[in-house]
Amino acid sequence: MVMKSVRIILIVVLTTSSNATGQTSSQQSSAAGCNLTESTAPAIRGIRLGMTTERLLALFPDSSEKADIKRALEEAKDPKRHDTGNLSFQISQYAAQDRFAGVDYVSAAIYKNRVTKFTIAYIGPDSDGPAWRSIDEWIAKLSEAFGLPGAAYWEGGILKCNGIEIIAELRNGAGVISLSNPSYFKEVRDRIKAREEKKRREFKP
Repeated sequence: MVMKSVRIILIVVLTTSSNATGQTSSQQSSAAGCNLTESTAPAIRGIRLGMTTERLLALFPDSSEKADIKRALEEAKDPKRHDTGNLSFQISQYAAQDRFAGVDYVSAAIYKNRVTKFTIAYIGPDSDGPAWRSIDEWIAKLSEAFGLPGAAYWEGGILKCNGIEIIAELRNGAGVISLSNPSYFKEVRDRIKAREEKKRREFKP
């Protein structure tokens, strides 16, 4: 199971890093239209990139007492996971209905006790939420709400900014938004590569 976990981390990190570094000219033009950084990226329902895990948990009352959250936090301390973890919050399970009205669930990736990526999935037509007719319509709503560049600067639902990435998605008509800082994933990838290189170097046949 440990080897499987390490492989999963490596695959996720390499895929994310590859997406971050393999920019086409069109993606570079997107970055030219967005100067947001981790510190200036919008906070959504109180969640922002770079915030501490403690601040994130404080938004979800009693979350630190839930078994799945406890397990995720403990796993993040495992050296083989390179200080990474994933937290998930189903809003219906928390007394945070006012702050998260209209939200289905929130997930967050953490690294060294900081939020490096978070995803907010809103309720859709199946739960009496709005049904977005196109990704451009959803992007227009996000741009209006958070002061983001218009759809012309997004490529395939992705807005690449100055060090961060914003992704807009539709899932069964429901809107989803994710914010991430790919530099953290590169750091984890480099740590994994260094660890594997050390094992090969020190191995005695």
